[in-house]
Amino acid sequence: MATEISRRQFLGRGTAIGTGLLIAGPLQAFAARAAAGAPLDAEGYGALVDMGELSLPRGFRFRIISSVGETMSDGNPAPTAYDGMAAFPGPGNATVLIRNHENRRSTGDTGEIDVIVPADKRYDPDPDFNAGNTKLMVTPDRRVIRSFAVLGGTTTNCAGGPMPWGSWITCEEVFQDGERPHGFVFEVDSRATGPVDPVPIREAGRFVHEAVAWLGGLLYLTEDLRRDAAMYRFLPNRQPSAPGDLAASGGTLQALVIVGMPAVDTNVGFPVGEPFDIEWVTIDEPDPPSNTVRQEAHSKGAALFNRPEGSWAANGRVYFDCTEGGGTPGFGQVWEVDPVAQQITLIFESPGPEQLKNPDNLTVAPTGDLLLCEDSDPPQFIRGLTPDGHIFDFARANRNETEFAGATFSPDGRTLFVNQFGNGDPAVTYAIWGPWHRRGEP
Repeated sequence: MATEISRRQFLGRGTAIGTGLLIAGPLQAFAARAAAGAPLDAEGYGALVDMGELSLPRGFRFRIISSVGETMSDGNPAPTAYDGMAAFPGPGNATVLIRNHENRRSTGDTGEIDVIVPADKRYDPDPDFNAGNTKLMVTPDRRVIRSFAVLGGTTTNCAGGPMPWGSWITCEEVFQDGERPHGFVFEVDSRATGPVDPVPIREAGRFVHEAVAWLGGLLYLTEDLRRDAAMYRFLPNRQPSAPGDLAASGGTLQALVIVGMPAVDTNVGFPVGEPFDIEWVTIDEPDPPSNTVRQEAHSKGAALFNRPEGSWAANGRVYFDCTEGGGTPGFGQVWEVDPVAQQITLIFESPGPEQLKNPDNLTVAPTGDLLLCEDSDPPQFIRGLTPDGHIFDFARANRNETEFAGATFSPDGRTLFVNQFGNGDPAVTYAIWGPWHRRGEP
């Protein structure tokens, strides 16, 4: 059954800027420039300068604020596999970071460092499930003063998204069974002073989750699968206002359908810059015993996407990227969902790896640029997409060959925090700061 939400209902649910920043202008300019064959590159903040671990534009600086294996405040080593992350306001102008650890189910000595929480705070008692989240308290001068595990007993915590009431939603990127089922999203209160109770938001679906974005009282969810993933939204039965409300409210999971194009494959030959009407079909079995949510979605006409991963809500829109979208090989697509107009638009498709190569996590800069973390062959880049239709290089990894992930800005917009995943190379969290306003100058 297709479900519509009117403009009045949407606005009545409230807008959510959460801990993020709004995009200053429409990203459809990308589509117009690409369709016209216009150059897509721009100077951005200027040429990149080798600064050691990173190359950044002149005037920017960085510091590694956290490295894998360092002893945290709880006495345990910082876990492996740094991934999705969000920033929240903390006491005394501090920034709180909630960071994912995408440790995968370990049945032997894999070299992973577990996320350690007390046994009564683990989601799954099976010790093979060793992922979760850590919390970092960062001073205004960008130094970590406290860090500890805040969620444990989950697996493959990939990305997620910040909620306007101060929570981080963390997503399991697998469908597995242990002593408890896996493939859910969980909520972590950024104000937690210790490990939280691990409560899955079951009605938001059990599938291969990647990221979430909150907008207009709805939770939008991506699914990291090649070729046949779907795009979803979760409608809570009661509007949340505090951590735990989403899991307690219940709700309805739905999948995106492009009107008149049942089960269309958006990976190849989809027009750039043309909006299409959408509707949503209800998933009758959001918590199935086998990984069948997307099959049900496609059987009801849901569109197929190629590895939808990062997502962000801004300016009344939900943006998400498809890491391998755009062909074979595909170097990436960026999509926009307009919940009021009920339309979807492919706003950018990478013409080649020199412009953009396999975007994963994304966030928004103070100037309104969309920053895209690449997950591809080295060297890894953070690329910027400007509201007026240009693409530029913002950062390049010089020594660490693993993906950028978890890009997020401090609440005051002055510092970009971003991870490198670590897989052979050490996992690290950077703080990057500099003249963000410069890119917005004429």
